[in-house]
Amino acid sequence: MSRHRIRGAFLAGTTCLTALSLTLPLQAQERAEAARPAYVLDQIVLRAGKPKVASEVPQSVSVVDGQQLADIEPVHIGEVLATVPGVAGVGSGSFFGQGFNIRGFGSSGAAASESGIVQLIDGEEKYFESYRQGALFVEPDFLRQVEVLRGPGSSTLYGSGALGGVIAMETIEAGDLIAEGQSFGGKAKLGYASNPDTALGSVALGWRPAEDFEALAAFAWRKLGDTKDAEGNTSIRSNSRTPNLLLKARKTFGDHHVAFSYQHLEAKGENQDFNQLEGAQVGLFPGFSGWGVGDITTRDQTARLIWGWNPDDNRYVDVTATLSYTNTMKDVRQGDDPDEPIMPSLLGRRDYRLWKFKLANVADLSGAGHDHALTTGFELLKQDRSSSVPSASHPEGFTRAWGVYALSEVTWDRLRVNSGLRYERQRTEPKDTVGFAAEERSFEAVEPQVAAIYRLDGQWSVFGSVAFVNRMPTVDELYDGSMATAPNPNLKDEKGKNLEAGISYRGNGLFAEGDEAVMKLTLFRNHITDMIARSGAGPAAHFTNIDRAYLRGGELEASYTRDAWEFGAAVSVVEGEDQDGTVLDTLPNDRVTLQAIWQAGDAWRLGLRSTLARGRDKADGTHRAGYGVHDVFATWAPQSGAAAGIEVHMGIDNIADRDYTPASWLSGPAPGRNVKLSVSRSF
Repeated sequence: MSRHRIRGAFLAGTTCLTALSLTLPLQAQERAEAARPAYVLDQIVLRAGKPKVASEVPQSVSVVDGQQLADIEPVHIGEVLATVPGVAGVGSGSFFGQGFNIRGFGSSGAAASESGIVQLIDGEEKYFESYRQGALFVEPDFLRQVEVLRGPGSSTLYGSGALGGVIAMETIEAGDLIAEGQSFGGKAKLGYASNPDTALGSVALGWRPAEDFEALAAFAWRKLGDTKDAEGNTSIRSNSRTPNLLLKARKTFGDHHVAFSYQHLEAKGENQDFNQLEGAQVGLFPGFSGWGVGDITTRDQTARLIWGWNPDDNRYVDVTATLSYTNTMKDVRQGDDPDEPIMPSLLGRRDYRLWKFKLANVADLSGAGHDHALTTGFELLKQDRSSSVPSASHPEGFTRAWGVYALSEVTWDRLRVNSGLRYERQRTEPKDTVGFAAEERSFEAVEPQVAAIYRLDGQWSVFGSVAFVNRMPTVDELYDGSMATAPNPNLKDEKGKNLEAGISYRGNGLFAEGDEAVMKLTLFRNHITDMIARSGAGPAAHFTNIDRAYLRGGELEASYTRDAWEFGAAVSVVEGEDQDGTVLDTLPNDRVTLQAIWQAGDAWRLGLRSTLARGRDKADGTHRAGYGVHDVFATWAPQSGAAAGIEVHMGIDNIADRDYTPASWLSGPAPGRNVKLSVSRSF
């Protein structure tokens, strides 16, 4: 039976299951949901269809909210995601060296690309890939929440090929700054970190002159210096001044609304390491003077215009149209040190421009005895990958794609069933600068999925899902070549089948009156056909397909709060191999993260975080040792008196100055001790 016929049968079964949940008779009882208490620890997930608490999402999800972001006080986005189970960095401790891996999918080579992962900032996709560079450039001071949806369960809504999952970052809103009953508010902040050497100044202003209009303006200036290892040696030189701007506005006209947002990061580097993943690497091989230093500009822009219509008298219409433009750019020029030149082929400007139009509607199809939300949508995009200096290892090309999708979310009493289908077609065209006999390539993705969660009682739930995913090759994978190797003309798209099952719990009064606990355990297995991988070394490196690969593992997250204490634990385990039993080179460390927080009165919040990682054997026969890293943090935030509105955050990451290298990094070591301090004032 063909793959598409199998998927058609699977989709038919999905439809029958959804229909069954609609037609089953409703028992004469009120839903227990109305009587269930609210749980502080059970956070709201915004990007998994209709907003809902994490324990009721039938997939593995994590939420890093505003309070947790304040505890971490991140210098870069990697410090945020390092606390999330199943997510591992693949770059370095540099602001400009961030790339990520979820469940073994993601970056694996000398460029921190995000193949197999969808990255979103306020719902807009970000993608960048360039040799020895990071893949995501975000000002963490603008973030209000970060969600990680592991596995392909969110491919229906956010794009084909999300084998690893989705990283969704949400920026601050005007309402986060304006106190209740006020029309204006803001926050000013000063911050410092020792490793990487960082100074920060920011101000954010929110304005709401009327109920139908609000606006936000935020500016942050960040100075970045050296990253040092545990022995005090400089590993990465960032050497840049980085202004950041965030603008938002929203106006409501009856049932309609329009919104606009714009983000701009502009980092000016002086004598900055070209290689932001591994540093200079002088003497890597005989006669090698290093990758060099340069005057490097990093620019990241995201602009979007939104129109929405949600009439009160028509529950079938909640339509949103979004027109967006994103651009991530690196402009590399020679630095001032003649002893550390950058190779000419690595100089110049490289851009990823993406234009996208999205149209989506959420219809309320609820009836007697069931709730039903149906999301349908259409997307059209064009991506332009360009380079001012033609290079075989950084081919230029256009990617054009369109897609349609539908996601059905049905709740009947204790059972919720989500079924989705996405169809996407992609055409990739090399530019004339590609020096090989490269041809235009077309691919299509058909991605059905079904997930269900059943509430056993007021505390326990079980869930499971099946998803089929296609990841279509990128421009780099299709047309990358060298003097010794031409692009692979027979490269195929990845095809994945993901199975998940799990159990979740939320309850209170376990050991004492008023205590609360939340837990979620997920087990997964991925079967990948034609997995795209980098093969060979040096000039002979090229992209090829692995016939079959298997990844399996699980994540556990648990939180418990009692009186002034809060405890958390997160565990992630993953194993993977190809059809020959060879260990995949993309596997991260198995990891346990433990956290304890004490709310010592109204003003003080004290915390300890420990990350314990198991060693990992690499595909080349080497071994990355396990490690244990411990962080402490504290916040002083008086609630009354003359100091009300002031927050002082203090922290020390890697307090023992441990020397270690994560298994997912190209090389190391990781940064040594990092002392952090910030002072902010809300007004």
